[in-house]
Amino acid sequence: MNLRILPAAFLTAIVLVSCNSKEEPASVSSEDADSANVAMTDSSAIAEENHAVSYNLPSALQIASVFKKSGAAYLLNVTNDKSNVSKYNTSNYKKALNFGIYSADLAYCLSNKKYQESKEYLKACKDMGSFLGINKAFEDNRIPERFDKNISNEDSLIKFVTHIQRQTDVMFEENKQKHIKLLALVGAWTESLYIAGEVYAKDKNKKVRNNLLEQLLFSGTILKALNGYKDTEPEMQSLISSVSRIRSDFDQMPVVAAAMAKDENTDFNSLDIPDTELLPVLQSIKALRTDMVN
Repeated sequence: MNLRILPAAFLTAIVLVSCNSKEEPASVSSEDADSANVAMTDSSAIAEENHAVSYNLPSALQIASVFKKSGAAYLLNVTNDKSNVSKYNTSNYKKALNFGIYSADLAYCLSNKKYQESKEYLKACKDMGSFLGINKAFEDNRIPERFDKNISNEDSLIKFVTHIQRQTDVMFEENKQKHIKLLALVGAWTESLYIAGEVYAKDKNKKVRNNLLEQLLFSGTILKALNGYKDTEPEMQSLISSVSRIRSDFDQMPVVAAAMAKDENTDFNSLDIPDTELLPVLQSIKALRTDMVN
């Protein structure tokens, strides 16, 4: 199975599943990111047996922006502790997942204008990148200085982080680490869901819950991608099982299942979903995230 990058607007430090293209990605502002339809941008394609099938996958900053627009509060201590970086230098699996997790944490802080925290998570991404052999993407020793220089300009910060992401993408392509890029994506997606779940548990914001459910729809796409690389890392089968559990819990939510049986394009905002139905999927997300960061 071959994962290729389709031309897309990259919005954050997350490493997306992608393919080579000579076409330059379009530049975007934070306002564009907020208004983008998260389900229709940042695509990836999986080509198998010469039959290419396209999938739409959101970036971490897009997910963070959607949750922010839905009124999600910023929670202290919900992100992965930056001091944990060194303990992940054990296997490619752990390195890649937590590179993605720290990328999502960076996006979460950036979308909430927590610039000092964003700077610290950018450093965490740099440290994780060095473990993965993509040092050149962060070789500019003036990264902290450049970040500080633009700290009052959100658009500039997004462009700055985007540039670093593009460099990491080049490094992964050159190092032939496509499955590592996929693992980073799964790490970022899981962290975004985990944060959203914690925010919802605190303030019961239904818009946050509904956006979380929309992001869960991508689990099917992720499972198809993971199965194409199921033999690349010893832990991959366990990861597939965990994502499958999340998808199963989502599919078994009675209100959601009944609505989607009538219309695959269900508007979750129109559903009255009791917390008891949501709890199993939130627990499965938390269990996977806990396994990733420990």
